Amino acid sequence: MMAQWTLYYDGGCNLCHTSQLRIEKWAEKAGQPLHVDVLQSNEALAKGYTLEGLVLEIDGQPHVGYDGWLESMKVAPWWGRWIYKLRKVSLARRFFKWVYGVVAKYRYKWFGTRSCPIPTPKA
Repeated sequence: MMAQWTLYYDGGCNLCHTSQLRIEKWAEKAGQPLHVDVLQSNEALAKGYTLEGLVLEIDGQPHVGYDGWLESMKVAPWWGRWIYKLRKVSLARRFFKWVYGVVAKYRYKWFGTRSCPIPTPKA
């Protein structure tokens, strides 16, 4: 049985919203159970999550920011799975973590903002 994933993302960030849609599509294709919510939700706020980066909970265990993004690569197309496999290479891990940090810092400036959409339950 596959672990339950819950993805929390910044609903006000265009890049984060687009990333959430891709991860949701990849998870569905891989048969990975995924619940999606925004970091602005009462549930995320009650858990103490901030808008610093996405949070991917796997069976209740939070993976925050870069680590959450990296875990999501398990269900990505081949190129994402290679990124996930390269996490064990120190230089590659530091490089990807640095890139994630730079993009996270400037995401509103580079990709813009939006009103926060609250996800609707799937039928």
